[in-house]
Amino acid sequence: MQKRGELFHAPYDVYFDEENAGIQPDLLFVSNERRHIIKENNGIVGVPDLIVEIISKGTMDKDRVLKKDLYEQFRVPEYWIADPRNCSIEVYRLEGDRYGLFSFAAEEGMIKSAVLPGLEVNVAGVFPDFRG
Repeated sequence: MQKRGELFHAPYDVYFDEENAGIQPDLLFVSNERRHIIKENNGIVGVPDLIVEIISKGTMDKDRVLKKDLYEQFRVPEYWIADPRNCSIEVYRLEGDRYGLFSFAAEEGMIKSAVLPGLEVNVAGVFPDFRG
């Protein structure tokens, strides 16, 4: 299978513009077609194809509101919110200028990606230690 791009994990900086620089998503994906935004030792300068934030008690509002609005503003095509406390993953896809819920699963079930067709993730496998 051909590699579709590159996955990065925090701490890895994303620079959207001068005012929104040094943002560190938990995970991000850059496709081969957008590889030019990967700068050696400098992070990502531009918009990744997909961003994942893993929320915790201390980051819930930031990830669900502030970062979601920021990623929407800069037109990140897909944004995932992983919530270990609720064993859920929400996948938002950019539809026009706003995010719409594309896929969701809690405790069990599969989530899908629009950016990476064919990618399906079993939520129970992501949060095995959190199940009751």
